[in-house]
Amino acid sequence: MTAQPDAWTLRESTLDVDDPRVVASLLAVANGYVGVRGVLDETEPDDDPATLVASVYEEFDQTYAERAYGYPEVEERLVPVVDAWRLGWSVDGEPVDVRAAAEDDAVRVAGTVEAHERSLDLRHGALHRTLRWASPSGGRVTLRSERLVPLSRREVVATRWHVEAHDDVTVAVRPVPGCTHGEAEQGRTAPGLVTVSCRHEAEGSSVRQRTVRSERGVAVETAHRVEAADDVAAAWHRRGGGAVLVAELRAGQRLTLEVLAAYAGGPDADALPAHARAVLARAVDAGWDALAREQTDALEQAWERGDVELDGDDEMQLAVRHALLAVVQAAARVEGVGVRAKGLTGTGYGGHAFWDSESFVLPVLDQVLPGAAAAHLRWRHATLPHARERAAELGLPGAAFPWRTISGRESSGYWPASTAAVHVAAAVALGAVRHVAATHDDDLARDVAVDLAVETARLWAARGHHTAAGFRIDGVTGPDEYTAVVDNNTYTNLMARKNLRAADELCARFPDAAARLGVDEDERAGWLRAADRMVVPYDAELGVTEQSQDFTRHAHWDFAPRGTARFPLDDHVHYVELYRRQVVKQADLVLALHTAPEEFTPEQRRRDFDYYEPLTVRDSSLSAPAQAVVAAEIGYVDLAYDYARECALLDLRDLRGSADGGLHVASLAGAWTALVTGVAGLRHDDGALRLAPRLPARLTRLAFAVHHGDARARVEVRRDGVTYRLESGDALRVVHGDETVDLTPADPEQVRPLLRGVAGPPPAQPPGRAPLFEASPGGGS
Repeated sequence: MTAQPDAWTLRESTLDVDDPRVVASLLAVANGYVGVRGVLDETEPDDDPATLVASVYEEFDQTYAERAYGYPEVEERLVPVVDAWRLGWSVDGEPVDVRAAAEDDAVRVAGTVEAHERSLDLRHGALHRTLRWASPSGGRVTLRSERLVPLSRREVVATRWHVEAHDDVTVAVRPVPGCTHGEAEQGRTAPGLVTVSCRHEAEGSSVRQRTVRSERGVAVETAHRVEAADDVAAAWHRRGGGAVLVAELRAGQRLTLEVLAAYAGGPDADALPAHARAVLARAVDAGWDALAREQTDALEQAWERGDVELDGDDEMQLAVRHALLAVVQAAARVEGVGVRAKGLTGTGYGGHAFWDSESFVLPVLDQVLPGAAAAHLRWRHATLPHARERAAELGLPGAAFPWRTISGRESSGYWPASTAAVHVAAAVALGAVRHVAATHDDDLARDVAVDLAVETARLWAARGHHTAAGFRIDGVTGPDEYTAVVDNNTYTNLMARKNLRAADELCARFPDAAARLGVDEDERAGWLRAADRMVVPYDAELGVTEQSQDFTRHAHWDFAPRGTARFPLDDHVHYVELYRRQVVKQADLVLALHTAPEEFTPEQRRRDFDYYEPLTVRDSSLSAPAQAVVAAEIGYVDLAYDYARECALLDLRDLRGSADGGLHVASLAGAWTALVTGVAGLRHDDGALRLAPRLPARLTRLAFAVHHGDARARVEVRRDGVTYRLESGDALRVVHGDETVDLTPADPEQVRPLLRGVAGPPPAQPPGRAPLFEASPGGGS
């Protein structure tokens, strides 16, 4: 991708990727409940299905070479639904298809593309397309379209087309061109989505689909609105079992066609059609202009809270805005469904939610879109029955949350990286605790956070055991999936400690909720004893914290011999070799430095980071965000910025070769975290707003907003100083480094000196793994 003068527009012509499916991910529009990939309208739905509804998924049998107790029986997978917003265009009888024109341009049998551009408007959340087309007959038209998935309306997709004729032409339009008519596939028994009925009329379309095994249904209702001058001959006709709009346009005449689609998905198939009709009626009453205004208003609030301005790196400015829009689109309307790892930009990872959401996405949402963070946490809370059942299946009390899921049931069949990764429990509980600290949402604290913290604390108390040396948690896998089923993983143990203490604090704050859960003083005392005695393995000889017990005694991975430096390593090396080496897939101990900084002295943090950086190959997109934050805190500011760029550009450059399956939402959220939490040092500690702003060599300016309670301030970081300016609220206290800065309406602006990095170079990464690496074929996660 090259720099462009408009830092709010992502244009297809500037994307340096060859795969149209990657472009479809990058140009997707979504709201967390429904998403539409940025496919060409003429793409066959079977070639690249575009529309995803978060509540519509199918169940498939898990396949194991050998089964054992507790293995999940089924895997849930998100399945694409009908593209009811789609229109099939033809001019003088020839289908409009830029793909055919490109292939047959030499003989011009399928028309000519005279101009074509698609662009994603980041500020307003709309996909625009302009196509100037000449049919084989010589008739020329310009087609312009806009595609919206409103953040304000959970189940709506809206498209608007403008057609302008440059010659006398006949234009025909078929709604939902890829959908069969009448009763379809009723007898099918294999898992998947079947179309039950598909009806097209002039006023709109109705489609019914269902999954075979999971018994999820989707009802889609659309409305068509045609606008043209009185002298334009346009009428609907019945063709092939459906309605087709035919317009005779003379040169200079125009026609507008709007399609509003309402998607209702879920288990109660009988109730879905009525719900879809009600949603559609409200959207039709509002009209296109109101929907567009709502979208702008919703995004204006997100940009006001979350936009990061950069001077000195045009590519990164565009990338970090695209990243934040992707996060907002993945989360805005996740009521009842949760934030998915790919958002709704593709079916990668099966459409599952992971611990990524709580650990990497929610910290951004807490600041930018707190209502969405609360909705995700309420979804997790609603899945507690499944988590309790899973814990009981494992012979444990409390709740064991799944590694990957749609409904709340475990969907991973690879237990060493899923069921053994018990740290997921703490991610869920501490995500709620962190949200309450950031938003002071007492209702969520009482109704959600207490339950999540208590049930996971019970899991930890039973999962570990006391010894003379302390409280151990054995047989677990931390974030680093190249070191599995180990004892005393430091990250896991420290998160368990925070979880146990948080449960005790919440029970003290909400005694009625604690009594409802049957928590007594003895249980709380047991939590605190386990937390206080938690084992944190340390190698005194090396002076570094061990990622897990005896990790530093493992042999180092040798990157030198031919054939061992192909990445990702797990595509080329068996896990039995990886598990016994000091090689790290993703930040693990370094993630602990990020999430539990109070546990380490500054000197220890630097020793630990310097030790683990040369071991970390970043074969996961979840690694760079934590490495960026810790590098910045230590003072390796330029390295931190390099990692921030990798987070933001991961999909725009398709660095892992896997963006065709959707965007990596956690990594994109990590771009914001790397800049604001890392480079600028933003922290909410004990009710105080702390910043430690630095500036990487590549930038001349970094600016963003901070919120604390009802107060809002602007932070502007330049070479000559850091400016804090109160923009709303009565007062705001900021801690700049170690200095207190009080902003008031009488004294709203103050300047402090820029903090500096450390002297000396940062540690090197493994060979070939410097930030912004180009992935080998096969990519990575």
